[in-house]
Amino acid sequence: MDLPAALASRPHSRPVIWTMGISRVSRAFAELAPGYAAQADFRIVDEGFETAARSINEAARQGLVDAVVAGGSNGAYLRQHVDVPVILIKVTGFDVMHALTTARQLSSRLALVTHASTFPEAEAFKQAFGLDFPSHSYVTTEDAAAQVKALKRAGLEVIVGPGLVSDLAEQQGLAGVFLYSTNSIRVALEDAIEAARLARIEQRRREYLNTVLSHLNEGVAAVDAEGRIQSLNPPMERLLGLRREQAIGQPLEEAAPAISLDGPLRHGQKELETIQKVRDKVLILNRIPILSGGELLGAVVTAQDAQAIQRVDRNLRTGAPARPSGTRYDLDDLLGSSGPMQRVRELARLYAGVSSTVLIEGESGTGKEVLAQGMHRASPRRDFPFVAINCAAFPEPLLESELFGYEEGAFTGARKGGKTGLFEAAHNGTLFLDEIGDMPLALQVRLLRVLQERQVLPVGALEPVAVNVRVVAATHRDLQTMVRAGEFRQDLFYRLNILRIAMPPLREREGDIDELAEELYARAQRRLGMARPVRLPAFVRSLCANYAWPGNLREMENVLERVAVSHAGRKIGRKELELELEITVPELYGGTDKTAPADPGGTAFASLDEIARASQAAHARRVLDACHGDRAAACRILGISPATLWRKLKEAPPGAPYA
Repeated sequence: MDLPAALASRPHSRPVIWTMGISRVSRAFAELAPGYAAQADFRIVDEGFETAARSINEAARQGLVDAVVAGGSNGAYLRQHVDVPVILIKVTGFDVMHALTTARQLSSRLALVTHASTFPEAEAFKQAFGLDFPSHSYVTTEDAAAQVKALKRAGLEVIVGPGLVSDLAEQQGLAGVFLYSTNSIRVALEDAIEAARLARIEQRRREYLNTVLSHLNEGVAAVDAEGRIQSLNPPMERLLGLRREQAIGQPLEEAAPAISLDGPLRHGQKELETIQKVRDKVLILNRIPILSGGELLGAVVTAQDAQAIQRVDRNLRTGAPARPSGTRYDLDDLLGSSGPMQRVRELARLYAGVSSTVLIEGESGTGKEVLAQGMHRASPRRDFPFVAINCAAFPEPLLESELFGYEEGAFTGARKGGKTGLFEAAHNGTLFLDEIGDMPLALQVRLLRVLQERQVLPVGALEPVAVNVRVVAATHRDLQTMVRAGEFRQDLFYRLNILRIAMPPLREREGDIDELAEELYARAQRRLGMARPVRLPAFVRSLCANYAWPGNLREMENVLERVAVSHAGRKIGRKELELELEITVPELYGGTDKTAPADPGGTAFASLDEIARASQAAHARRVLDACHGDRAAACRILGISPATLWRKLKEAPPGAPYA
């Protein structure tokens, strides 16, 4: 039969029933099937036994057949060799009596040959008509053929039997009387329609259940009473490292030896919330027996990754909503309408759409991590983790284990069960490597390999783990200069420097100072619990505009919080406020000219750190002058020790008083 053609022609709303028969059985099916066309789609297949079984199983795999109708030895054979319901044509006493009556009209030299068993109705017929005819049964086709030949040699003229026997009789030149009545075939067709309907209902239930299971985050496996896997959802496939197609029908204890089913299958006991290491994961397992009417039908096993439960537990304890991406900032949180900041946001939105590695350069406090988080949240990876690590904050051995993870027993003091590295934790998301310029050279080699191969080898492991991670690196250092000095690998620099964004320092964003100062001042007031923030005093905005901000936004945020503590919510005059701010925020009073003082060494400008030191020294001198040289009084006002005051005065330019 042409299976693709059958598939194309199959109506989706009706079951498909194959009627299997040769010669007379096929003709009977052809006569009756049109009467059931509204209920089922019939296919009459002139095949039998092994050939028919192959066709049926192939069609079943493609969903082309719901049930099969067959008779005699052919039906018995198919029931044992196909994977769909097989409905047998049942011979009734009426069929036997009617067929024998028909045969008697042809000749008194008749015989009855039936499949598997004889019928008591034949004896009643013999007594009623005073006849003595042989009754035989057969099992195989060869057996039936041999019996027909033997009956011919014995001089019999008519043989009553199923389609196979009737056809064999005619081939031997005898008269063959078909045993099955029209009513018996009709009943078989109706039974097949009902079996197909019930099978479809059951199939829909299974599909519904499998759909539900496939959408669970929890792994689920069901086994029968012998422990053989009957169902396996995708999360359980991943946790156990199995493929559903290969696992179905296999004993679970062979596929996953670490999972014992003694409790539920041998003792009918539940085993709830047990902790078990399976492969390289620590799982929390529930094993529950399935009982019906006191009979053990099988068991269901559920599994959850212990790390996932720990993450949920942390979220519950902190009372904070879960943030799958681990981010707080969008690109719109990068404040400022100056040209440099507009270019930064444009590049960030462009780069967010791809997965190439990004290198962010900029001084400390310019907002490099805010930019990295904003790109992540604007990217297709937004629903996956954003993981950040400061490469300067860990010694080399600890940084290696944090980035790449380790196996249990990899080194002395290694955590039981091992540890997942940040590359694996950021799978499908973004890994932010802050201060990449401070990463040790030995780890730079490992990082380069991960970026090239997209695989991580945990410490102590033999097999690498594939990861899909976008890397965003940031540094305040000049990596090109470090490459020339041999302090940073050139090949890693080129691997990181695919896409590059330079964060401008605050001193290059003059048009943004007022906007940033107002916003940060308002945020500081909100942190202090002030429901209605007030504006930043104008003279403080002027001081902010003329300060060089060596610490950039981080310094500005800290300074304005100090201003908020001194000013917001208090009724205080400007002069009194200025005197107080000179003490609490001395950096703003180090001079109103952004041009740095001349360096005694002859260079044109001093460094930003030198400007900050000079500002503090100048303020300390002013306070000491106001105290008429009383250093103890000046220390009390400044809130510093005499030693610190002495050090600040030593930082003053040569020739300054008290230096």
